[in-house]
This record gives sequence, structure tokens and C-alpha cells, in this order.
Amino acid sequence: MVVQVKAEVNQSYDAKGVVGFGAGSGQQLPVNPNSPDPTIPVTPKNPDGSKPISGGDGALTIDFTSSFDFGTHAISNQDQTYFAKAQVYFNSTERTPNYAQVTDKRGTFNGWQLNVKVVSQFKQIVSGPQKYPELIGASISLKNPTPASLNGEPTPTAQPLQSLIPGVETQVASATSGAGGGTWVVRWGDQSNLTSEGLTPDITLFVPGVSPKDATAYQTTLKWILAELPTNSPT
Repeated sequence: MVVQVKAEVNQSYDAKGVVGFGAGSGQQLPVNPNSPDPTIPVTPKNPDGSKPISGGDGALTIDFTSSFDFGTHAISNQDQTYFAKAQVYFNSTERTPNYAQVTDKRGTFNGWQLNVKVVSQFKQIVSGPQKYPELIGASISLKNPTPASLNGEPTPTAQPLQSLIPGVETQVASATSGAGGGTWVVRWGDQSNLTSEGLTPDITLFVPGVSPKDATAYQTTLKWILAELPTNSPT
């Protein structure tokens, strides 16, 4: 037999459970641009086989950007457009679209802006006698940008870039206030766009035929700049 006893309530007392959060820190490793899961990092490989430099260490960081390898070609006196090779990885045969990765762990959702600047025109890598040390008129284009994340936050915007001008800083992507929290990638093109040779038509290098060339390799640097959006101060 079960006896139910109902106790008379004389008093109740409320206690609290509290937890707080501040801006995050530390490096976020690169993620796969096709499935950008921050808990499953990948190890991209540079075109020369080296490991990329480490990303930022803080609350708002550039974690990684692809380097672009446009291959080796016969000298031509005709205008030429060359496709970049797809991103490759250590310990994997996978190839993916090239991409840039940003992480916002500030917890303020104030927005951010990602810019890029081609530091200089393509110049010869090796030293020595140089008849044509600079690749005059060459320009990089970044097409079909797609922002992607797995966190469900409002999406940043990204725009295609046609013929980047050396020395000019150009906006790649921006997250307005309330958007862009967590880890985001901007990839150029989709997996289905990659050719069977592992090239991407969404990142191109145009070289004018009238630009004279030595039989050697030329190189430039792309500087990526991440900035917080300015906050409006009350007047």
C-alpha cells in the first residue's frame, strides 16, 4: 500500500545560476570551404608545398587565405587568361575552391570588412639579369564569391572583383551589424566548377600579349586586411 504525504509549504527560496561570456581569443584553424565546420580543421598546402603562415590570434581574425598558382605557360604575344589551381591539402587528395576565412569571436556582432590589395605588379622571383623584370598590365580577377558558414548567423555580403589594380585596396566582403559572427569562409566558385585538371575558372590572371616576358617565374603579394566596422557614437 502506497501512502501519499503532502507536506505543507511554509517557505520557498529562489537561488540563481549564472554564467558569463567575454570576447574569445586564440587561433581558429582553417576549415574545409565546402563544409566550414570549426571543429574539423584542415591543413591547406601552399603552391610551393609549404604550410601557410598561422592565422590571427584574437577575437576578430583572418584565419587563412589561399595563395594563387596560375601555372607555367609558353610565352605568347596574344592576350591570355590563365586559371588558378584549386586549393590542395596535406594528407589528402581533395581539391576545393580557393577561399578566405574570417572568425569573429567578439560577441558584439558589430560587423567587419575584409579587403584585399595587390601590393605590386608581378615581378621576377629570381635575381640576376632581368630584361623584363615586371609583368606589365597583368591583373587578377576573383569571381563568383560565396560566403559560407555552419553557424546560422546572418550572412555577410561578398562581391566579385574584376581586374585588381596593384596598390589599390578593394573590398572583398563585409558583415553589417548583426551579421558575420563565428567562422566564415568566402570561396570563389563551387566544387562543381573545378575542371578535371584541378583548375578554377573563378580565379583568373589576365596577361596582355603586348607585355614582354622573360622565360622565368613572376610573383606578386596579395595583402588581406580585416577591419571592424565603425560604431556610431551617440551625439
